[in-house]
Amino acid sequence: MTQIEQNKSIALRMAQEGWGTELNWEKTWDELMANDVIHHFNSDPNPIVGLAANKAFNASLFQGFPNIQQTIEDMIAEGDKVVYRTTLKGTHTGEFMGIPPTGRSVVINDFNLLRIAEGKIVESWYDCNLLAVMQQLGLMPA
Repeated sequence: MTQIEQNKSIALRMAQEGWGTELNWEKTWDELMANDVIHHFNSDPNPIVGLAANKAFNASLFQGFPNIQQTIEDMIAEGDKVVYRTTLKGTHTGEFMGIPPTGRSVVINDFNLLRIAEGKIVESWYDCNLLAVMQQLGLMPA
């Protein structure tokens, strides 16, 4: 298996088994992420640093959409990076980023970029259209 194939395998496992609604997702994160992993969320200039901080942040996102499902649409790898695009569908039934539940459903696409070194995810970037999320939740005009 080439390094690119190994990296794609790590990314796919993270996307599937590390998904926040999966049982034992935290164990998958322990296996696949470096302890000092750096995560860039929606182009925020302040990254989330460290495995524990990233787990806490991830858990908070899934509280807002506990039934959220993802479909992996595309995955491309080159060098030490893997990018994949997904479609997300879920219902806002819990607090999300400080917003009380609206009961509304959301469908969006997102992008994930992972940098992998020595079999561990050492850096990740995540981007989705949060404006579209807020519009679908009825919090912003369409």
